[in-house]
Amino acid sequence: MAVSAMKEGVSRFRRALVLGAAAKLFSERGYAATTIDAITADISASRRAIYEHFAGKTEILVEICEQAVRFSVDLAERVARETGDPATKLGLIAYDFTGIVIDNQDYIAISSREMKFLPEDSRRRILRMQERFDRILTSILADGAANGAFNLADPAVTGLAISGMIIWVHRWYRGGGRLSRQEVAETMAAAALRMAGAAETAGRDVGARD
Repeated sequence: MAVSAMKEGVSRFRRALVLGAAAKLFSERGYAATTIDAITADISASRRAIYEHFAGKTEILVEICEQAVRFSVDLAERVARETGDPATKLGLIAYDFTGIVIDNQDYIAISSREMKFLPEDSRRRILRMQERFDRILTSILADGAANGAFNLADPAVTGLAISGMIIWVHRWYRGGGRLSRQEVAETMAAAALRMAGAAETAGRDVGARD
């Protein structure tokens, strides 16, 4: 049992190494210009280290493009299940979504630039996941508009504006910069609430969860 768990842990670690190296190279050189040999050279491993976990370079790209979206959908579904008013839920989604974007900057940059190289079925699946996130966010905004918590004209458009604002963080956030990860997340949560027309005090303690 212990040996099996250890092997599984080593396998996850090696898989993460491959993904990390591929993401770095895709980001620096672009997907098309990165070879399997370049990835193996970056982690000082053989091709077997790649093919034990992935069928090839395309499958690595699929995983990279899907990961941050999967985390975002998991977040939205979790928040939607929680009790709480729409303003609290919106603040939580905006705050935690910002953290996901910061933690997956390279992956999101690659996804926005390289999705054209994905197999059509993978691209459609990822787009459906993105749409799932958008629907949950729109539902929260619609609930808030219906009960007077938000003052907005179009929940769907407002949701797209909020998610677009937060996604853009991957382009400019730098660790060690003027604002910390938490400060950026708090700023995005406050901005999302303002965009929804929430009361000034709504969701103000969202950063206290860290």
